[in-house]
Order: sequence, then C-alpha cells, then structure tokens
Amino acid sequence: MRERSGPWLRRLLYGSQLVGLALVLVAVVAPFDTAGDVLLGALFAALSVATAVGLWRTTTDGDTASPGTAEDITYDPFADPGQAARDRWERAVRRLPGGDDEGD
Repeated sequence: MRERSGPWLRRLLYGSQLVGLALVLVAVVAPFDTAGDVLLGALFAALSVATAVGLWRTTTDGDTASPGTAEDITYDPFADPGQAARDRWERAVRRLPGGDDEGD
C-alpha cells in the first residue's frame, strides 16, 4: 500500500476543513435573521477564506525549507560536525571540473 503523508495529507486536511466550514455556514448560519447570525456568518466566512488561502498556499508554494538545509531555522552545522563536513565536501565536488554530480 502506498504511504499517504506529507503534502497529500495536508491538502486533505485543508480541504475537509473548508468543506466543513462551508457546510456550517450554509446549514446553520444561512438564515441571517438577527445581528448575531450576521456576525457568526462573518466569522465563518472569514475562517473559510483563511482556510482557502491556506489550501491555495499549500498547493502552490514549494517546500522551501527542507530539514537539514541552510534554509531550515534549526540548521546548525557547528552542532553537527558531520553536517559541516558534508557541506564542505559538496562545495568541493561542485567546484571540480566536469562536475556532473549525481547528488547523494
């Protein structure tokens, strides 16, 4: 069986939240009879918009900060000497002539 995790699971979570918020907005808050209903409708509409923006950003943005890279906020090559050595090795390999590096 194929593993289901990461971006796929995140999109499923955002999508199910968006559907749930839309159902609550339509089924529960729809008859805007009082000011409370209007405020509650505005709250659920704002939550729906925020969830839709989150779903859109999840699908369009690339994963820019992968763990163990310089973009990762927890990256500290001095705390892990092996990581610092690997970084130096990768820079040295990139400088080699004909550097058709296959990437490890």
